[in-house]
Amino acid sequence: MAAKKTKRKAPAASKSPVKRKAAKPAKAARAVKAVKVAKAAKKPVKKVSRVPAKPAARPRSYGKGKPKPQGPLVGYRVIDLGMIFAGPLVCTLLGDLGADVIKVEHPDGDDVRLTGKFKEGKGVWWAVSARNKRMISVNVSKPEGADIVRKLIGTADVFVENFRPGRMKQWGLDYETLSKVNKGLVMLHISGYGQTGPYSKRPGMGTLAEAFSGFAHITGEKDGPPTLPSVPIADGVAAITGAYAVLAALLNREKTGIGDEIDISLYEPLMSILGSMVIDYDQLNHITSRRGNRSTWTVPRNAYRTKDGKWVAVSSAANSIAPRLFRAIGRPDWAEDPSLGTNPQRFRRIDEIDGGIAEWILKHDQAFVLDHFHKADVVAGPIYDVSQIFEDPQVKFRETLREIQDPDLGKVRLQNIVPKFTRNPGKIRWLGKQRIGVDTPEVMRELGYANKDIKRLESEGVIKLDGLPVGGH
Repeated sequence: MAAKKTKRKAPAASKSPVKRKAAKPAKAARAVKAVKVAKAAKKPVKKVSRVPAKPAARPRSYGKGKPKPQGPLVGYRVIDLGMIFAGPLVCTLLGDLGADVIKVEHPDGDDVRLTGKFKEGKGVWWAVSARNKRMISVNVSKPEGADIVRKLIGTADVFVENFRPGRMKQWGLDYETLSKVNKGLVMLHISGYGQTGPYSKRPGMGTLAEAFSGFAHITGEKDGPPTLPSVPIADGVAAITGAYAVLAALLNREKTGIGDEIDISLYEPLMSILGSMVIDYDQLNHITSRRGNRSTWTVPRNAYRTKDGKWVAVSSAANSIAPRLFRAIGRPDWAEDPSLGTNPQRFRRIDEIDGGIAEWILKHDQAFVLDHFHKADVVAGPIYDVSQIFEDPQVKFRETLREIQDPDLGKVRLQNIVPKFTRNPGKIRWLGKQRIGVDTPEVMRELGYANKDIKRLESEGVIKLDGLPVGGH
């Protein structure tokens, strides 16, 4: 009976004033929606784009008669107002991936032209470091020279400089000035100590960065002096950092339509890759010291001399690797010793372990050692000099070195582009041009300068047109 009463009361409840009031708004909402649908059917819906406007498209030219660019950065223009290494190397990396790089060089030439070794008076390092760039020669310290560079930057996506902080402001080439006429501009500064701070106005080179960052202090033999690298490591690390920073800024510009200003010092990128050195001191008051080829956190790890006077590098960063190495040199007792199961445990007996490995390797030629270790799945490899790199089958198979014909040097083999893209690879189109200002007339005409103005600017020392190479011995 109770169930039946509930069913009989249900219809009555649906007629209550509360229920009727709830139903009216629903009908009203349906009516409003119907009106909106009807209006929408008569009037097309206006689409609102959520993608911000990109910087205005600018005409692009890669030079008449030159190899066509290829790579993911085709269509972007980069102005290189750098010298020596870090700044120009950023632009070289961007040019490798297809960007139109225009290097603005002083009429006296970049110092890299006179650095390194020479073939018949022509710099071979310059050929590599200035590849894929159009070369114009402008004296930026002259007002009309700075004006030429400002016009050029107005056509560009990226502007890279590595002068001492404050110099761009003197020439009217600071970001505040340039971004007013080119809001999409990405400007990269590279300097010894950065654009700010008490050391910002000091002259800075890669050597000082390698010392200041802590790199030199932890490099070298235990009882030897701090060791500086023989190649510009700090410049190279800063350049790679600068290249990815520029690409990140360009990616963000796709979303905002606005460029950015980037500040990179030479010492900070290098310091950022020095492992646990900083946090070890912060948390444990531990100062990392030189250990030669030994590691501070993985054992065994070293460079070992072979019977035939060559060298083998061995690493065992993962704990599973060390037992395989121990068995390979005839020490299964070490492999099965629970007190040698982890890197910290092995570190306590580093002299014993390192000595045993060195003793075994010294009894065998390099080829035997490497073959034996590879069969045992030991992480080991040869320490090459550059001549051995040229002959290695892995290097040849991956085309790590690229052969290109140069009008001044003839056949040249050099490092190929890194990284390798499957669908849209970059390309080395030409090597660094030996003649100063060889592309100045072409670029000046692109900017709208008449031939008579180009000749006048040359006569006044503002620009240089296809000058002789700066040679060396």
